[in-house]
Amino acid sequence: MFNFGVKNLEITDEIVEYYRNNPNELDLLIDKEDFNIRFLSYFFIFGLAITIASRVISFSFSDVLGEFINHVVLDVTSEMGIAIFGGSITAYLLEYLQKKQYEANIAYRNEIKKRL
Repeated sequence: MFNFGVKNLEITDEIVEYYRNNPNELDLLIDKEDFNIRFLSYFFIFGLAITIASRVISFSFSDVLGEFINHVVLDVTSEMGIAIFGGSITAYLLEYLQKKQYEANIAYRNEIKKRL
């Protein structure tokens, strides 16, 4: 049931009858998992720090460091940092959508329970 915040919940008689016959499945409409946002923010900051540090080192010490270190090692390190903070942003957005789905599922479940 992916309704992402739909305010008008359509509950048909067939749906009510199904959950009347299968009351244990009604609790499956809600998702009880919660992800720690602080955990994602730590990864975001860590990835951003890696990216900035590798770019600063590459810019500041480009004449001291060799070509390989400057163009390969620091670029790979920078890309790794970008992947880490990009992944944390993606996980945060997915967590936000999951929270919206959770709220919609609770509303849907409560409507069905009213009719039962």
